[in-house]
Amino acid sequence: MRIGITGVNGFLGGAVYKTLGEIGHFVVSLDSITLKEFSAKRIEESNFTDIDWVIHFGSKTSIPDSHIDPFSTYASNISSTLSALKIAEKTNSGFLFMSSFVYGSHKYSPIDEKHPVSASNPYMSSKIVSEEICTEITKSKDIPLIILRGFNIYGSKLIPGRLISDLIIAKNNNELLTINDSNPKRDYLYIKDFVGLIEKIINSFPIKSGIYNVGYGQAYTNLEVANIFREIIGESRMVRINSKKRGNDILDCSVDTRLIKKTFSWSPKYSLKQGLSDFLLL
Repeated sequence: MRIGITGVNGFLGGAVYKTLGEIGHFVVSLDSITLKEFSAKRIEESNFTDIDWVIHFGSKTSIPDSHIDPFSTYASNISSTLSALKIAEKTNSGFLFMSSFVYGSHKYSPIDEKHPVSASNPYMSSKIVSEEICTEITKSKDIPLIILRGFNIYGSKLIPGRLISDLIIAKNNNELLTINDSNPKRDYLYIKDFVGLIEKIINSFPIKSGIYNVGYGQAYTNLEVANIFREIIGESRMVRINSKKRGNDILDCSVDTRLIKKTFSWSPKYSLKQGLSDFLLL
């Protein structure tokens, strides 16, 4: 399989690029084109001619930065999406767009794909707009489209500011495990399970176009995650809770994963405890 990937220096794109290459797929970075301002002419003149899939991970993902400079977030994320779509049209390939949590202050839980989308920050809004662009262009150009809405994928690299990464950083620095708010619930999927899902998707024929939520299918509170981590590393000290709640934080991000599991005959192999244990060994 010949696969073009954007965002190969990022968390998800880098992991998928590395693993698919290791297991025998021909993978090529598209970042030399998609990181530049969109130009249909430049893409038409490029030498990308033989690709089975375009997988678009590349985007500006910082929520704080999107508040500070929404113009840059919108411009970058929309432009790169247009470029990736144009490459898919040129190469007559399938298109996979990596979206995000796009449900804002949701109305029910667990969240399924029928739930209305709603943005609570410019980054999320840029993903919703990009989803709409993908849907309209692929429909008019007859390009197979898969949109994945990811829920808290972790592993392979530390990303400061995210719960699991911060717990590992505290352990590495021999600091007390600390969380700011014990109550928010999140669904966590280990990166190796996510890469396994991508492999399932690209090998599925005919291509099963659609929008799919991506997660493990079980949510944990921040305190539950910290205590599982504490058990794994054998930390005798109790977790410290700062009681610093984030403004407009989403309290329950439980996800309904039945559709993607059924469609691609996929099930995660790593429980949260297994994923954390494996991550610590990397």
